[in-house]
Amino acid sequence: MRFLCLHGQGSNARIFQQQTAALRYELGDDHSYDFVNGVVPWETDRDLDQFVMGEEQTFAHCDPEGPESCLQALEHLERYIAAEGPYDGIMGFSQGANVALSWLLKLQREARPLPFRFGVFFSNPWAVYDYQELVSGRIVPLQRDAYAGMLDLPTAHIWGSADKNAPASEAITAACVEGKRSVWVHNKGHEIPVNTDAVIAMGKTITRALVRASTTQYA
Repeated sequence: MRFLCLHGQGSNARIFQQQTAALRYELGDDHSYDFVNGVVPWETDRDLDQFVMGEEQTFAHCDPEGPESCLQALEHLERYIAAEGPYDGIMGFSQGANVALSWLLKLQREARPLPFRFGVFFSNPWAVYDYQELVSGRIVPLQRDAYAGMLDLPTAHIWGSADKNAPASEAITAACVEGKRSVWVHNKGHEIPVNTDAVIAMGKTITRALVRASTTQYA
């Protein structure tokens, strides 16, 4: 399987590679990963200090409070996939997960085919964006009744019970078809845990999504 990988705010592609190194080892050698940088230079997330090398630059996919910036992030993602795809699935952490989910729900609301067979989402930090409101120059969360059960592909959702943004991670699982989603909640914060038990559990959760994707017929 080929994954498109989107890092969190105040991070970069190399850091996301490092954050997921143990997990990717657990998933085995049958996959490839395309880690891409966001396009907006952004101050490094202090929670990532342990991963940062020297003065390396960090990024965001958008300014989360800027409607035009968020709109550009969704459009940039679509252009990137058209140019560099196809991909079997998408994997995002924090803001990367939010941008991916916002864009996928936009496609579903427009009755357009999804370009992925599965999605893996870590620690979604806030409500997904309503694309039409972004077009109108406003940041307005997409309401639950507008997206419940809409995302029709196998998904894995992973977050920490000690994450202050855990409610947003839990809420967005409702966007995904119940019979196609897998959920695992660890006991840490806004992070991808690296201890052995957690890595094994995350691997099992993601593998369930991959198996479902492999056994589902797509047009």
